Amino acid sequence: MLIGVLWIIAGVPEVYAFSVGGFQVQSKFGEKFKASLEITLDFDGPVEVDIGGLEDYNKLGLNRQDIIDALILDPIESSKGLKKTIKIRSTNPLFFPSFNLVVRTTHNGGTLLENFLVTVDFQQSLALNVHRNKKNTSKLREGKPEPLVDQQKPSQPAEIQQLKKQVSSSPIKSAEAKQPESASRTAASRESNGEPNNSQKVSPEKANIVPPKGIDPVPAKEQVVHRRRASGVIWAHPRPIPELVAAIPSQGSKPPAKKHVLQKGESLFSIARKLKLDKYHPAQIAVAIWMQNIDKFIFGNINGIREGVQLDLQNLDSVLAEIDLGAARGILKSQNVEWDLARNATQVEAETPEKSVPEVPLPSERLEDYADLFERVIGWQTTWENMDIEGHLAYYHDLKIENPFQVRKKRFLSRHPKPHLETSSKMLVMKEGIPLVFFEQKFSSETLNSLGLKELEWTRSQSVWKISGEKFYKNPSHSGQEPLANLKNSSTPEKEEKTTKLSFVIHVSSHANESLAVTLSNRLRTNGFDAYWVPVRISKEIQIYRVYVGRFSDWNQAHRIVRILRKKPFGGHATAIPYPFALQVGEAGSLTEARMLLESLRKSGFSGLLLVSHKDSNGILFRVVIGAYKKTGNATWMLQQLKQSDFVSKLISP
Repeated sequence: MLIGVLWIIAGVPEVYAFSVGGFQVQSKFGEKFKASLEITLDFDGPVEVDIGGLEDYNKLGLNRQDIIDALILDPIESSKGLKKTIKIRSTNPLFFPSFNLVVRTTHNGGTLLENFLVTVDFQQSLALNVHRNKKNTSKLREGKPEPLVDQQKPSQPAEIQQLKKQVSSSPIKSAEAKQPESASRTAASRESNGEPNNSQKVSPEKANIVPPKGIDPVPAKEQVVHRRRASGVIWAHPRPIPELVAAIPSQGSKPPAKKHVLQKGESLFSIARKLKLDKYHPAQIAVAIWMQNIDKFIFGNINGIREGVQLDLQNLDSVLAEIDLGAARGILKSQNVEWDLARNATQVEAETPEKSVPEVPLPSERLEDYADLFERVIGWQTTWENMDIEGHLAYYHDLKIENPFQVRKKRFLSRHPKPHLETSSKMLVMKEGIPLVFFEQKFSSETLNSLGLKELEWTRSQSVWKISGEKFYKNPSHSGQEPLANLKNSSTPEKEEKTTKLSFVIHVSSHANESLAVTLSNRLRTNGFDAYWVPVRISKEIQIYRVYVGRFSDWNQAHRIVRILRKKPFGGHATAIPYPFALQVGEAGSLTEARMLLESLRKSGFSGLLLVSHKDSNGILFRVVIGAYKKTGNATWMLQQLKQSDFVSKLISP
């Protein structure tokens, strides 16, 4: 003990032997994971190494992602000496934006927990982020970045070649001791720098390497520290990370929007943890950030994160309230599938008309008597406002005397007399072949006021449209429109109807060629969904094909259809996405004209969607639209394609 104290006073550090470091990843993104880990022992004795369990991740304040279960530790190589090499691999290719790999090592009575953050940087490939000595910091910042892999002439377009880079990691030190209180072993903590392999060495002065911002590394201690002190208490808990809080505005001004510039080595999950929204899982937060910033991601995919992009983090709570954990995980899974497709897409020869799959008509094209249907919707509303209870109930399908629904409906109407209804334009969407008419509804009476989205399902009964289902959802959000409650306070005349905005679509899947997209679209249409497909450019020569279903007023409404689709063998990856723009090819005053325009598009190789709506002032409107876009610039290429085929189109927000 005396000798130890003298060493501390003299300032001569002792480098203790038992340590974990030298983490290197040899595999590329989308390949089978392959990495190696170096362990230095106190003596040539027994050592146990394992991937951290849930308890280990919890100690470090980290989320143990499902991808960790795909990793395998090979047996320790039986080599002489104090340095051992551990190999980590997977049996299947891995696709991920980032994940924390915690390794648990036990030797000579002590246990170390080491956290390695494996990140994908799509701006500078998969960069190796290492900790640096303070004296070298200025040199690293001044040096010019050099590539971590050989810059050969790409055999594919630059957009694809940029994504296929080498994976690396950033070690973040942690440790846990399991020694008795009387243990007298001492050890000095150290700073461990990751090293590239021999064929790809990059000098630290030249490699412009920035440590990840997710969790700050613990600084090295230039002194002797007892192992019990160097573990558990000091290293087992990462430093607290400050919240991303906007600057306090001056009195009387509006608070500025929350923004965050994506740093090198960061992922959506690391940003999610910084926000410290304990009520929500990091997967939910990551998906919410993506949904609010889709246009800033490569191909609009959640895995396409880029360094330097400014993310909007304002009002995430309103998005998070709609996304449960199951939905978030489903979105992550479907986005990974498309990301794999986009990365490996190759140029496909144009299909000849003889080989291409013909597109079948939309379910909404085959529906007859739109005029009768919307007339019944107006009659349903009128009988309610006039308190014609018997006439109102006659609009419902198969209502018998003392039917429970009839009893509840009568009770509701009698409890809220003198009702007044304000509704937006009526929109129609097909759900498994059943027409669903929806609109925003403001109800007011002497006893009740409510605002929400009304959905009415209609079926044919003895040649008459009847309501087979009725749902009301309070306070719809993300509808992209002014609430009806504000109508009377606006400059718009009171009698003018408000238009229902359709800002969301359902992305069912993505495909490498047109025939697969058309085949799935036909299958969806046969099952009663208004599906359509649209090409998405990956590069000048390469494109993939996305299959969408319908347009919807908000995320909740779209996700109700998503839940139905995911139960089907063809809809397992369906995801509700905010794409507020589309290209309108024409407006028609009749279903016959709309059918002719849709058929003309099909013959020219385009897939269209029919939007049917009704306004009291204008009657029924049939609009034919193509595609779904997050921002206006994304539609430029399709506008040109339509123009070359002699179609007049314009960008709209349906």
